[in-house]
Amino acid sequence: MLSILIPVYNTSVFELVSSISKMAEALTIAYEIIVIDDASTASETLDANEFLWELKNCTYIKSKANKGRTATSEWLAKRAAYELLLFLDADVLPASPQFLKNIIDNHKQASVIFGGIQYEQTPPEPQKMLRYIYGIKREDRSLEIRRKQPHLSITPAALFIKKDLYLSLKIPVHNSYGLDILLTYRLKKKEVTILHIENSVIHLGIEDSEVYLQKTYEGLRTLAHLEKQNLISETYRPIQRIARRMQKSGLSRGFLKLFERVLKRAEKNLCSPRPSLKLFDSYRLYYFLKIKQDNA
Repeated sequence: MLSILIPVYNTSVFELVSSISKMAEALTIAYEIIVIDDASTASETLDANEFLWELKNCTYIKSKANKGRTATSEWLAKRAAYELLLFLDADVLPASPQFLKNIIDNHKQASVIFGGIQYEQTPPEPQKMLRYIYGIKREDRSLEIRRKQPHLSITPAALFIKKDLYLSLKIPVHNSYGLDILLTYRLKKKEVTILHIENSVIHLGIEDSEVYLQKTYEGLRTLAHLEKQNLISETYRPIQRIARRMQKSGLSRGFLKLFERVLKRAEKNLCSPRPSLKLFDSYRLYYFLKIKQDNA
């Protein structure tokens, strides 16, 4: 019936797995939970996840080397015993006790189901505000908005997908941040229908702003690489379309020179308790254009 697949790195999954296990047992369905630790380095996390060894219908595997999320996810999919897959990030929690039931009730309607992402109402520490505000304003999308952009609105953080479809996407397994976009793009190219429902998970893993800026840069490098290798359309994401127009109109060089003058001040704002998302958009555009220019 259902394989619940959870890649883990330096995160305790006690609350998540306990919750999902309880839901699955209540549904009396055939299920398995596979958790693979991608060579975590935090001893407290490893200790916290020891309970997995004894959990019913749960397989816990510790990888000796860090392979990254994409390679780990593909390994999980190939290892899965069932045709129906539910990928869950280690740092999410179902918002409803009916989370699993809602997926099972809808699984015959589509090959891919997504229920949305939401964030806690209580803000985190000041040094984590950029990731939190971005999540609330850009990722916590209503069902109506998600249905208007069905492919761009999904994330593997909590994704139901059929096994044969997932493996047919053939996502590259190199350890790069930001490959999720390739998954959504290939689903769109295959014209796969995405069923969006009200069934969100709460994203708890909020990084420090400095860490998130570094991840943002890595994600932009991945996007530029995918575009250059013709693995993704140069007009798929809004930032790509804006960059393309600026390059064609000759505005990109002037923008790069101008923003470079305020780069340090921009980073200071983005790492502050009150970061500006408009400034963050310009920051992302600056680095995307710069990466494309350097790689030309």
